[in-house]
Amino acid sequence: MFRVLIILFLSASSVIYSQKVSFSNETDLYEILINVKLLDSESKSPISFAEVFFPNKNIGAISDKNGDIFLNFLESKVNDTDSLKIVSQGYKTISTTAKVFYQFLKNTDEIYLSKTPETISEINVSIDNYLHGKVFSTRGPIQGATIKVKNSFVESKSDFEGFFRIKAKIDDIIVVNFLGMIEEQFFVTNFDDKYVLLKSENQILDEVNLSVEIEKDSLVDTGYGKKNKKSVGFSTSSISYDDFPSGARNIIDLIRGKFNNVQISSNYGSVGGAQKVFVRGGTLSFNNVASALFDVEGAVYSEVPDFLTPDEIESITLLRSIGATNRYGSQGRGGVFLIKLKSFSKNVEKKINSLMVKGNDYNEQVSKLDFSDFRSSYIIQFQNAKTTSDAKKIFNELKDDLYKNSVPFYIDSYDYFKKLDKDFALSILKELSIEAKDSPKILKAIAYKLEESGTYDEAKSIYKRLLKVRPFDEQSYRDMAFIYELCNQYFFAADIYEKIFNEKIKNITMLGLEKTIVNEAACLYVKYKNQLNLNLFPTSKIKTYLAENEWKNFGYDYRIVFDWTDPATEFNIQFVSPKNKYYNWGHTLIDDKGRLEDEQKYGYNTGEFIIDGSKKGRWIINIENYSFQDELSPTYLKYTVYKNYGRPNEIKRTSVIDLSRINNKKTLDILEYQN
Repeated sequence: MFRVLIILFLSASSVIYSQKVSFSNETDLYEILINVKLLDSESKSPISFAEVFFPNKNIGAISDKNGDIFLNFLESKVNDTDSLKIVSQGYKTISTTAKVFYQFLKNTDEIYLSKTPETISEINVSIDNYLHGKVFSTRGPIQGATIKVKNSFVESKSDFEGFFRIKAKIDDIIVVNFLGMIEEQFFVTNFDDKYVLLKSENQILDEVNLSVEIEKDSLVDTGYGKKNKKSVGFSTSSISYDDFPSGARNIIDLIRGKFNNVQISSNYGSVGGAQKVFVRGGTLSFNNVASALFDVEGAVYSEVPDFLTPDEIESITLLRSIGATNRYGSQGRGGVFLIKLKSFSKNVEKKINSLMVKGNDYNEQVSKLDFSDFRSSYIIQFQNAKTTSDAKKIFNELKDDLYKNSVPFYIDSYDYFKKLDKDFALSILKELSIEAKDSPKILKAIAYKLEESGTYDEAKSIYKRLLKVRPFDEQSYRDMAFIYELCNQYFFAADIYEKIFNEKIKNITMLGLEKTIVNEAACLYVKYKNQLNLNLFPTSKIKTYLAENEWKNFGYDYRIVFDWTDPATEFNIQFVSPKNKYYNWGHTLIDDKGRLEDEQKYGYNTGEFIIDGSKKGRWIINIENYSFQDELSPTYLKYTVYKNYGRPNEIKRTSVIDLSRINNKKTLDILEYQN
């Protein structure tokens, strides 16, 4: 048991106070609590995601959307002479001591940061250099459309209402596109606002008759009977009894974490109210608050049918779009969960696992992906140089003459020089990051390469830039929490998770990355809980996403994570089990158009896969690229595999792949899964 006694540390209006915390078996301890606001010295506007921390003390916090920072720590952990830093990208760093900081806060609860000279020069660029506009379709504004200056690194994205701003000049060609829409291009002749109407491709293939045996597992309930998944024509996802999490007690437990972009709302509307399920994607948006319906063998419920137990259910299928739900009327716009009961099934046998379905035997001969095969002409020139200095001269000459706008040239050159001169190699990526400072696609590729090399601090600076460029993208916050952990700044990662799970980040819900963030936050807790402030860490929130057994014994034999730089890229990942049964995960319009659209709108580009408690032996992971890649700025894919994830003997390795160099199916990795 403990008791808390509030004692003012400074004046009556102070932003600092201490709590006297007494434990039955310990001496009295004092906890210092600080609440300050960070503001821009010129505009007086709040500065979000600034860092306030005591170096080497595992103590720090990040400012929220209002510029507020809440920092607390035990008084015994910090001495008056310990240094304190305030860091925010684009602003001058403040370095002081704890004593001076306390003295400063006697008079004010506001701290003003000054911009760096580089940031000031950016702001002073003539406003005429920016083109403003709006992207829309016949259905309304398009969020997440990509706007680029052709043959350059300059890129932008439309916001929630379709508006965009992009740096341009007269005679530039602007390229506007969005998934499933016909690309539009126009010349910049003036800086009047531009309104860009995108039209749907509506390219429907002529009827093709194929004579194939439909696999048992490819049939799903649609509300109009069972159909093959590939012929449904709208977004569906399904789980069967084998997919149900152990320890699940009700439908909410079954749904949580199993369907992309699904949010569970507890006590909806009032204290003691019923739980509601909300589905994002397809026809839904932030303004559409319709909850999902539940169709239990033809009986439709607007509330969660919590009278059902997992043992009674054979499968659950989620229908997301208008085409899938118009039989339910306007109420169906929030999505429909079709629940198949075992007692109604003609065949009551447990459904066969997808990797055991008849007809998916793996008998291909696929060659291993070999990065040494990709030797461009410029790499050969570097290799033929007599000295490293000569190779550097060749790089600079080629960059200025031929490859100024080629991302692969910079990335490949970095890979070549990092073994010869690390500082020079880093300068190559730094130069690219400056040239492409507003291009999230290129910045992600740079961050991936730095992460692959274990250069985490430099990668963190790029992820910070991405957060500035894409403050409304879910991925920006997940990546920041992730890189903070890699930099051993666990307190910052924990602070981001606290903001995410308590919904303190404006316009960010994390539905597309829910399961990934839950796993990563839980892993942070399991591995570093002795270094975290558990009073602030959102442990109770994280637990609600995991079954009791999952939380108690958290960890996976293998966790595989893919990240990619462009959400519109189409590719396929194939997993082959030790029994030579395969499972395909297609990131394509055919396989899951709803997901790709959602990624582009809300800004996320991560997929994770778990191999746990399965048959031991050899697992093969194949990859196939389906997109035509831009030679100057192709899509890069980061592949990270964890062995014994979340356990003391965890092993992690990362590789980055230029998808433009995969012209046919390749084996990306082979995992030996032993007892």
